[in-house]
Amino acid sequence: MTSHLSPSVSVPDRASTLAPVQLTASDAARLAAAIDAELAESTRTSYASAWRQWHTWCRRRGIAALPADPAALAAYLAERAESGICFATLDGACSAIAHRHHQEGLPDPTANVVVRRVRRGLRRIMGTAPRRQAHPLTVDEVDQLVSTIDPATAIGARDRAVILLGYASAMRPGELSALDLADMITKPSGVLVTVRRSKTDQDGEGQLVGVARGQHRQTDPIRALDDWLAVRPAGPGALFTRVYRSGAATTERIGPRAVSRLVQARANEAGFDGLPVTGHSLRAGHATTAAANGAPIDRIAAQTRHRDLGTLLNHYIRPVEALVTTTSRNLGL
Repeated sequence: MTSHLSPSVSVPDRASTLAPVQLTASDAARLAAAIDAELAESTRTSYASAWRQWHTWCRRRGIAALPADPAALAAYLAERAESGICFATLDGACSAIAHRHHQEGLPDPTANVVVRRVRRGLRRIMGTAPRRQAHPLTVDEVDQLVSTIDPATAIGARDRAVILLGYASAMRPGELSALDLADMITKPSGVLVTVRRSKTDQDGEGQLVGVARGQHRQTDPIRALDDWLAVRPAGPGALFTRVYRSGAATTERIGPRAVSRLVQARANEAGFDGLPVTGHSLRAGHATTAAANGAPIDRIAAQTRHRDLGTLLNHYIRPVEALVTTTSRNLGL
């Protein structure tokens, strides 16, 4: 994110609105750093991508991207909706465009009445349900998946640990990649993991997640983690790191996309290429399997750290309950 602060910028003194205060270079640097931390890294990346798409569309039409003309923005949203993207992506584009205008001190085009009416109309036309949800992995599928991985190799040990810890903890790919060794506290019955920042904890207060020891050697997340730590280079830093093609493990942190890619690659190797398995399949699988096994929703929510129980119910719990309680079983078909 580009900061627009400079030592010559004047801001109103909170103690008095009469006399402006001149910022020093140090003041400006500290303020710029604080502003840069306003958004999570994933949000900044998402906004940058959405802005590039809007900017490219405007350039092709000979329209100014900044400030955005509300009529042009409305046309852009309608065109993108017609191309088949989901409503959540349109919402993300509006958030990115609005944020860029706020940065520049310009009026927010998404607040325009025409844009708002177009968004409401598209919402009704398109619906808000995801087009394709990640397949929630079952325990049997996780067992099948990790059984194809060679734990004797560094990359195999790492991938097994990522998959089993991710499944047992119900963490997101970004949370797994952000873990440090210092975030892990070993206990006789398992490990306590501190998630220092997450989607539901943008201020970094920290959330504690427990992972119990498994009942089976093949799918025990704690043993898988121990196997990985035995080949990971010693020293502090990232928990999950890159492994070179030569087979040597490094101290370089893997990113969220690397987590998702390895889950997808291992799923394909296990014969799941016909299923939409993604990095989120670990978290989704934890929630749906726990619900199917009778875990109450409050315990599942505590593990997944969902603030919105409606999301947990609609995306994970009710699909399981619908198959259990369906009266189609009573039709005699």
